[in-house]
Amino acid sequence: MKLSGSVWIPDWPVTAAEIAGDVDSATPAAVYGKRGILSANSWARREGITEGMRQRSAHSLSPHALLLPADPERESLRFEPVLRALDRHIANVTVVSSGSVLFTAAGAIKAAGSAELLGEEIIGEINDVAGCEALVGFGYGTLATLLAARDNSVVSLAETDSFIGREPLSSLLVAAPSEDSREDLMECLNLLERLGLRRLGEVRQLGRTALTTRFGKIGQLIWALVDGDDVHVAHRQEATPEFSVTRTFEPPLETTEQTVFAAKILADELGEEIVSRSLAGGRLLITASLMNGNELERAWLLDGGSVKDVVDRVRWQLGSWLSSGEDGSSIVRLSLKMSDLLPAGYRPQPLWGGQSVSEHQATKAALRLQSLLGEESIAVPYRVGSRIPSERYRTRAWNEAPDHEDQGELPWPGSIPEPPPCLLHTEPIAVNLLGACGHQLQVSGEGELGCPQGCAAQQPSLLRGRGGDIAITRFAGPWIIEQRWWDHPVRRAYLQVAGAGIGVLVYIENNEWKEEGRYV
Repeated sequence: MKLSGSVWIPDWPVTAAEIAGDVDSATPAAVYGKRGILSANSWARREGITEGMRQRSAHSLSPHALLLPADPERESLRFEPVLRALDRHIANVTVVSSGSVLFTAAGAIKAAGSAELLGEEIIGEINDVAGCEALVGFGYGTLATLLAARDNSVVSLAETDSFIGREPLSSLLVAAPSEDSREDLMECLNLLERLGLRRLGEVRQLGRTALTTRFGKIGQLIWALVDGDDVHVAHRQEATPEFSVTRTFEPPLETTEQTVFAAKILADELGEEIVSRSLAGGRLLITASLMNGNELERAWLLDGGSVKDVVDRVRWQLGSWLSSGEDGSSIVRLSLKMSDLLPAGYRPQPLWGGQSVSEHQATKAALRLQSLLGEESIAVPYRVGSRIPSERYRTRAWNEAPDHEDQGELPWPGSIPEPPPCLLHTEPIAVNLLGACGHQLQVSGEGELGCPQGCAAQQPSLLRGRGGDIAITRFAGPWIIEQRWWDHPVRRAYLQVAGAGIGVLVYIENNEWKEEGRYV
């Protein structure tokens, strides 16, 4: 594993707004997104405004504070001078998100003399060019490197596991390059916190299988990050092709509108070339030749790289180059190259949110099967919500709009506590729940466990079913469920029992115990 470096500019969204002149540097200001405040300057923080806070709460704390909506284009445009400053010290810089970059550090450290000296040079250069504070860190693996930049430190290979392990779950958000991917990560992290996990070391102890089985693609990303992998570069033994498209413009491109149109055409060509070969990218390299003879290039990370992803990155990048104000900055030649390509479906850890190329290919295959076998041939689950786990999901035909889609997000008071079982039986399995006395237990109308024979033992001791006996070591409940009294009434008492590494959800109805699902 190679030593990597990272540069991070704290509170870049609000810093970019100050550089753009949208807010005075002496005014309390913050930038907000879908989930509240994203960043705040020092004046706003002194008045109590913090990340994640709702806009209304921020206004109540500081009525005169200026709250600006997030503007990715502004952030990317103002980040370009910082990237040019980095180019003077580092050969290859990859943008994770505006305000955060990764780079291979070995060569730059050798030229500077040490990691500390390189960090000092970079910090000084950025301060001279952009007038803002920057932090530099070095480490092994994507997450360790990004977190090292937050601490302005150097993390050795031997310290990587312990360094990552003691970080809180929220530290994973530093690897989220967009607000959408940040939301996906936060949903998983909130669930892990409800399960009692607080540190990344505890998440690592869950293991790859548990994370990927439970959370799918996001679980793969979480595991790769906490395990210290380089998730921003795909590793594969076989050589894979690189695809590029190039256009020369006469007359040269001088406005952003012209560049957007040109980028759309090139992105379409590049996307069709990759999809037709069932490949997924990758790393997008944008190269522009200027009328004054200079050549500029910048690399962006993409997972698959939809046409919209490519167009957005190219538009932001070319817009920043065109707005530099230099004589002869008109673009005469534009080249897009996608590298780090893998067969679609092989790529295990996409860093970007949204639909990847492999997902797009799966969608096309599903539609093709439907055209051959009928609409009902492919079914997918969707959440409708219920107090009972077995009723929370229904199936529908692929691409069919679900019924009562909004009910899945209702609170459903009185429902069985989350998380639901990993495995739900199509038909509940008859079981016997025995107490220490050996008799089958029952649940009273008041929701209390008891033995109908009057024995003193009132706690479950053994779950007996067709798959064998499970000695119960822990249990939770019972929870009484009463619903639909007007039509097919349901009255049940649910328990969660655990033993021998297995968790089981059981319920009693009409004096009969049934197993509804299992947690492993």
